[in-house]
Amino acid sequence: METTTGDDPSIVMKDCLDVFNAGDTTDGIYTIKPTNWNGDSFDVFCNMTDGGGWTVFQRRVDGSVDFYRNWQSYKEGFGELDHEFWLGNDKLYDLTNQGDYQLRIDMVNKDGAPYYAKFDFFRINDESDNYRLSGLGTYSGTAGLSKL
Repeated sequence: METTTGDDPSIVMKDCLDVFNAGDTTDGIYTIKPTNWNGDSFDVFCNMTDGGGWTVFQRRVDGSVDFYRNWQSYKEGFGELDHEFWLGNDKLYDLTNQGDYQLRIDMVNKDGAPYYAKFDFFRINDESDNYRLSGLGTYSGTAGLSKL
């Protein structure tokens, strides 16, 4: 069963930008199916900051989820979308290889001040290449590259 959003139930969302463009502009959990994904549709957390449509693939909040994991855990993903999680390398590969994507990293410093880094292009390779970063575009933001 495909889960959809927006006014037309025949449209399957491939990412959070599709969700945003369909009129859902609230941060939250939505169901998508990337173009090349061979499995069932899956849930993601969509962040509608900075123009909307950001598909969140990692969130760390309070250290309650152990991120010291094996290869298989990172391949498949772990944690809870409404708290701390890693989406999964296979899903991230299919997401970043269905079009041109940007990367936004939101952080908070020890004093609670927010900052971010944004790259105008982002893509990873598949498991046969160890999910190697294959593209990272031009930086902008408030974080400064030394904080990444």
